[in-house]
Amino acid sequence: MRKFIPNEYHKSVHDVDLVKLYDAGKRLILTDLDNTLVGYETVIAPEEIMKFKDEAVNIGFEFIILSNNRQDRVKKFANSLGVEFYSNARKPFKTTFKRAVSKFDPREVVMIGDQLLTDILGGNRMGFYTILVEVINYSNEGFFTRVNRYLERRLLKRGKIKGDQ
Repeated sequence: MRKFIPNEYHKSVHDVDLVKLYDAGKRLILTDLDNTLVGYETVIAPEEIMKFKDEAVNIGFEFIILSNNRQDRVKKFANSLGVEFYSNARKPFKTTFKRAVSKFDPREVVMIGDQLLTDILGGNRMGFYTILVEVINYSNEGFFTRVNRYLERRLLKRGKIKGDQ
């Protein structure tokens, strides 16, 4: 059960205290794309996400997008943001996580995502510091994501995850 529990929970990525994370020895922000940074329909990085990424990089972080979505979708967004990316990641399986963070100690990695069963489970299995953020927009989610959301609601009802931590 512990593998599904994030280290922190926030309304959005903008509520994450990047300075605190950097001071704690974290050096890589590994983030999901869809419904974590932006909704599915957003193709180009908006100004507020550019600012979030720039703040992280200015503090000293490296910034990588890790998404289960298709390469064409992830590449276009990542290129507009000017960051490295991994698409078709098959989270929560470890293979792509390992490729994305190969030059980092797992204790230096922060995984930010909106799904317990992919982002948080995968990050926890790798030994990363995990942060769950609220879903940006439930519309346009695929069948498997909707199944995951149902299972996540059951986990959340157990009272293991509450408010900003």
